[in-house]
Amino acid sequence: MQSISLEQWRLFVQIADRGSLTETAMARDVAQSAISRQLAALERLCGGKLFDRHAQGVRLNEVGQRLYPQVCDWIARADALVADARGVLRVPSGTVRVGILESLAGDLVGPLYKSVRQRYPGIQLRVAIGLSGRLTESLGAGHLDLALYSDHGRERVLHGQGLGTMPHLLAGPPGDKLTRAKTVAFESLHDIPLVIPGRPYAFHDVLEHWAQRKRIRLQIVLECDSLSLQKQLVMQEGLYAIMAASALREELQSGQIQAARLANPTLNRRLVLRVNPQEAPSQATQAVRGLLKQLATTRLPPRQTATTG
Repeated sequence: MQSISLEQWRLFVQIADRGSLTETAMARDVAQSAISRQLAALERLCGGKLFDRHAQGVRLNEVGQRLYPQVCDWIARADALVADARGVLRVPSGTVRVGILESLAGDLVGPLYKSVRQRYPGIQLRVAIGLSGRLTESLGAGHLDLALYSDHGRERVLHGQGLGTMPHLLAGPPGDKLTRAKTVAFESLHDIPLVIPGRPYAFHDVLEHWAQRKRIRLQIVLECDSLSLQKQLVMQEGLYAIMAASALREELQSGQIQAARLANPTLNRRLVLRVNPQEAPSQATQAVRGLLKQLATTRLPPRQTATTG
């Protein structure tokens, strides 16, 4: 059985309110014959007449009078539903799963939460903190909607945007001779005890590539995914770590760690803001992406927008 459309019920109410097919036609800027045909089609679907015809126009019959308040209420609720739906679509809402590098989380998570709460109260953030290998893995698996991570600059940025670069630093304990200067040649990594993150960590391949080209041997004594533990091992056990300045800011200022910039090559890292490549980003994801991009490019110091994570 054919259903009656919302527009047909709107016509029913308009005819009842005006009491005239002629006035209804004039209000709709159509011929009266068109209104007559539409009303006849509505009455056929209802299985009977809804109006009595008289010399001055039309008026609701007993059936029409019984239906009128119900139809008016239904149309009002339908209009409210449409307005609410449009409002929801206009204002981003929902959960957004964001991955942020551990070394940048302290600078970005608080301001991001504050910005989202002020501008998009309907958005709920779910933040994951980690190193780049883990974040890219989670993003590729669809466990994150958006991730701010770093790569070594060789990968093509798909569904994402590069936000800046930063050279690596070789971090060592206070008083260490190797990291005393402003720069340290890559060859100096030969046989020193290194602690670096475990795989998936693309920088493994970069280090091994340059070690082969420079004909040096890398002594990776420990793999550790925690930046705080890496720094602790540097300070307490005399190991060396390769990090970005964003990960070492407090320790460098307090003198707990000293660091030198790696040179020949500098091994720049690129900060990338990328959305889940498996599906189109929601309005909420796009909104959070815009805020995170703004924070990453304005709050972080120049050339401190990348990390080894």
